[in-house]
Order: sequence, then C-alpha cells, then structure tokens
Amino acid sequence: MYTEELLKDIEIHRAKMVELASISSFSNHQVLKASIELDNLINRYYTLTLKKEA
Repeated sequence: MYTEELLKDIEIHRAKMVELASISSFSNHQVLKASIELDNLINRYYTLTLKKEA
C-alpha cells in the first residue's frame, strides 16, 4: 500500500516540477528544489521495491 501512495506523490511532485519549469526555467531555484524532492521520492520508491524483490 505504501508504494502506491509513494507513486501518487511522485506523480504530484513531477507535475509540480513541470509546471514550475514551464513558467520559469529549469535552473530556477524552485524547480531545482522540486527536482531534488522528486529524486528523493523516486529513490525511496526504488529502495522499497528492490527490498520486496529480494
């Protein structure tokens, strides 16, 4: 169940980052912050899914 919630959060953060980038630039501080948050969520997801496979 947690992975499903994490996937939803990933999609929300991805959309937020894309929206921010579309109204500013990819080097904007807010876009970079959103990208880092998205990376952290994706890393957490892969860590959880790899543990399930092992």
